[in-house]
Amino acid sequence: MSFVHLPTELIDAVFERLPQNTLAALSLTSSSLTSCANRQLYRHLSLSSYTNNLEAIHTVASSPELASLVRSFYITLDDSDDVCKDYYITLSKALQNMTELISLQLHVSAEAGWILQNSIPNAKPIIYSRLEDFATSFVFDTHLASFLERTPSLLYLQLSNSFIPSEGVKLSASAMPHLSSYTGPTSLLAQVVPSRPIKSLHLSGDLSSADIELLAQASRAPTTSVRSQGSGHGCETVRVEVLSAITSVAPVLALEALANACPHLVCLRVMTTCAFWEAPDLTFYTRIANTLSTLRSLSAFELSGMHWESRPKSSPSSEDGSISEKEWVSPPVTPRVAEVDVEPLEQDLEFDEAFQEWAY
Repeated sequence: MSFVHLPTELIDAVFERLPQNTLAALSLTSSSLTSCANRQLYRHLSLSSYTNNLEAIHTVASSPELASLVRSFYITLDDSDDVCKDYYITLSKALQNMTELISLQLHVSAEAGWILQNSIPNAKPIIYSRLEDFATSFVFDTHLASFLERTPSLLYLQLSNSFIPSEGVKLSASAMPHLSSYTGPTSLLAQVVPSRPIKSLHLSGDLSSADIELLAQASRAPTTSVRSQGSGHGCETVRVEVLSAITSVAPVLALEALANACPHLVCLRVMTTCAFWEAPDLTFYTRIANTLSTLRSLSAFELSGMHWESRPKSSPSSEDGSISEKEWVSPPVTPRVAEVDVEPLEQDLEFDEAFQEWAY
């Protein structure tokens, strides 16, 4: 049997192990091998000035057939890259041709979100029906919001934390119905979390008490999912299992609120910016341990770089003595003890000295 008459799946299995230069040579060998080689050559594209391949975007933009082969596309443009507006226009055209994308990362100018729009006036919106993973440095404006409305299969979203959301920009409740993971600024929680089955949150910026209350409300409200409707399970609810955040709220209060808002947490990482005038005492650690014990699914916890450990705890109410609970233990620390001043001391503290670091 001739090689070209082998099943396509078998040829692809052979070609996917070949280096890029070999694939490029095979694509020029015969017309029968061109399509097989191109499927591997253009399946994953990563462009940057470091790899000296930015000009490859012109090939993809000029050939819709090749662009339709791209499954993952990553591009990085630094401030030092001398890129003119014409390049962004070409990039926009290429993106419009890459309708079969599964993963997309656009780390370019934050103000270039317009490249996500169709360059043809009054044209039918392009739907990226297979896109599951999207990361970008774009400002959250009407261009980005419109693009997210056209990603019905999106699971993972990562947005830049270097901007303030544009006022008046709203996502519809039907956008990204299957979104399960969000990485980005806390200021966009109200846009991203409600009505979506979020399980993982990696947040930048301050997580306020109002934000935690928003999570609590979202966890109680059902979210209509296309997938759940099709499977006959009705509505889902927000069920956050992984959370990483920075907060200025007092740690004890923040953790108690988070335990109420996200009772299904499995992994929790909290960095605090709350100012401590004195080292925490034993009550501080006890309250945190008690709060963590209410999170039955929690398996990993970190507070400002301190990794807490859990250990089994026998339940007194268990008749057979089986282990049904666990208790949490803080890292080895020396809690503050009450000090009695024998003689009053007069100290002239500088302003910077008034804010002590949280030391252990």
